[in-house]
Amino acid sequence: MLMKRLLTIYIMLLGLIAWFPGAAQAEEKQQPAVPAVFLMKTIEGEDISIPNKGQKTILHFWTSWCPPCKKELPQFQSFYDAHPSDSVKLVTVNLVNSEQNQQVVEDFIKANKLTFPIVLDSKGELMKEYHIITIPTSFLLNEKGEIEKTKIGPMTAEQLKEWTEE
Repeated sequence: MLMKRLLTIYIMLLGLIAWFPGAAQAEEKQQPAVPAVFLMKTIEGEDISIPNKGQKTILHFWTSWCPPCKKELPQFQSFYDAHPSDSVKLVTVNLVNSEQNQQVVEDFIKANKLTFPIVLDSKGELMKEYHIITIPTSFLLNEKGEIEKTKIGPMTAEQLKEWTEE
């Protein structure tokens, strides 16, 4: 339990550091790599493959207690509402292993009326595979499932649009 709390505090501090303007997170990194393929379920029980080969995918990692995550999630909802069947798929991953419990996450999702696909990473598998240290973190995966771009820290509506148009 102590290790879980320390990990949560560590991730939260890194997320807060990344939130400040001028921090190193402001840059996007190129990372050509192909992570392992995971078949996971969304919170609604829908099977989803990560990465989603054959279609560009924005993969976004977040928690309900992270201030920058809370600030940017409405932008992801707006993006999802405006691009329901575009060539870019949006998949978000809640790091349940860093939350108090899954019910807190479900309550947060309902309270904020989030309807985009949300995968619950309760065992930290995706977190490990994608080397998530700071939240929020986003990836643009190409049609082959390779990481084209990484954004550590909050995404803006403009950045989402740029990633969609590339």
